[in-house]
Amino acid sequence: MRITTPGVGAPEIPEKGLGAPGRRGPRTRGRTALGRLPSTAAFDTAKKASPLTLDERKLVLFLLVTLADDRGSLARTRQRLVDAYGSREGHWCAGKTEDSLLHLLAKSLGQSAASPPPWERIVDIIEAAVPRARRNAVLGQAAALFARSVGWDRPARDYAGPFSPPAWIDEPVVTVEMITAGGETGADEAGGDVEVDPGQSVPAPRVPPGSRTRSGGEGPPRTSDGAHPIDDPDALRKVMLAMAEATRRLDEQVEALRASLKSHQIANWRLRSENQRQRSLLEQLLREKCPGASTDTIRQLISEQLRSIITSDPPHPRPLHG
Repeated sequence: MRITTPGVGAPEIPEKGLGAPGRRGPRTRGRTALGRLPSTAAFDTAKKASPLTLDERKLVLFLLVTLADDRGSLARTRQRLVDAYGSREGHWCAGKTEDSLLHLLAKSLGQSAASPPPWERIVDIIEAAVPRARRNAVLGQAAALFARSVGWDRPARDYAGPFSPPAWIDEPVVTVEMITAGGETGADEAGGDVEVDPGQSVPAPRVPPGSRTRSGGEGPPRTSDGAHPIDDPDALRKVMLAMAEATRRLDEQVEALRASLKSHQIANWRLRSENQRQRSLLEQLLREKCPGASTDTIRQLISEQLRSIITSDPPHPRPLHG
């Protein structure tokens, strides 16, 4: 029987005496990932305050709402992660099962999360678990939320993807309903991309000193109205077309190199075969001429003669008898 995922922040490990591992106890039964977190305020419990900042809570709750299946759990996300990356050597999901991913994700998603997932891990999760039609919209909002949570103007120094802060990014308390109200995360999987306001930007980003460029700037430039350049559809279209053309040319070069390599391999094989045939004929000729010479002596003589042709060293005289 398949067990739905409980709150990702609290793995499926029951309290002592509640049964075997993986079985929910009475206190957790029916409380899935979203069931535990109706809002950012719910990260704190009566027993323990969450170590997450408000911006980190918004990011984690957004990811939970985006990734949760119709039961409010991350079972579908875990399955898609295993399918996409489970056999990829060196990946953080490599060799993982759905149950082991439950405990891994619990450290960064859910009520008991100690910190949000790293940006690279967020990208992997979105690419594997979010339908293609919604992927850019979700990635854009996740990028803005992550950048705000770490105090930067973009999630990574080399990031050039979508960037769309949600309307509730400055709210003191964010609820599940607020996240789903815009339709970005609640749209049907067969629907198209959700329109976002290209003029939005993260208000007052807190840029750490280490993120400044050599010229003294603070990351990528912005237009006069405050919009991020990567939110310009025309500019993005030109970049995508240029990248597609460059990719096409590179593919042609790779195919030409592959054909040239194959041709050289065939020629090398033919030369090796001819060389072996010539050596065999020469050995046979020397055996007939000097029947008392050993096979090793004949082969050494041939090697020395060939070496003298390639280099300037004269061959050493070697008797062919005995």
